[in-house]
Amino acid sequence: MYSIALLRNFQFLSFLYIMKKMECPYCNCEETKVIDSRESKDKASIKRRRECIKCSKRFSTIEKVLKLDLEVQKASGEIQVFNLQKIKKSLLKACEKRPITLEQIEKIIESVLFDLKKVEEHVIPTVIVGGFVLKHLKHVDEIAFLKYAIVYNNYESMKDFMKEIGKLNDFDEFSYDKFKKSTVKEETLNS
Repeated sequence: MYSIALLRNFQFLSFLYIMKKMECPYCNCEETKVIDSRESKDKASIKRRRECIKCSKRFSTIEKVLKLDLEVQKASGEIQVFNLQKIKKSLLKACEKRPITLEQIEKIIESVLFDLKKVEEHVIPTVIVGGFVLKHLKHVDEIAFLKYAIVYNNYESMKDFMKEIGKLNDFDEFSYDKFKKSTVKEETLNS
């Protein structure tokens, strides 16, 4: 199991260390015991307080789900395994040169994962994933939202882009069910 161990030294966070096994960050002993466990509010991670059996020092770990059992369907119809790193990479690009911290980007990703867990289908269209990203990015930075939307929606003209600016508020209530209803309405109108 991969975890992030947060070492506390002199009452402040002094070191961030990524470990392959659950081992003491002070003496590298693999024998530790859990003193306390707490689930985060969104239930996306678990914080554990641990104590080393060998040196008796204490440290905290945060455990997160690294992989969802999901697949995404691209616009071309191709189905791929869901890749969280693609979302993170595109978010980092959209947030480039914006006053957005990595912590804020991580919170957006956690919120997107939370929304994706609610979708009951195993294969999710990429347009849904992008919609969830836009929904949460809008509240952090509207310029980054627009930068992401340009790539996500692949606009063909400035006119299409200007329409998107007018639809900023539409993403506040974005959900999978609303997306399905709107696509059914469009298909009915086009028939």
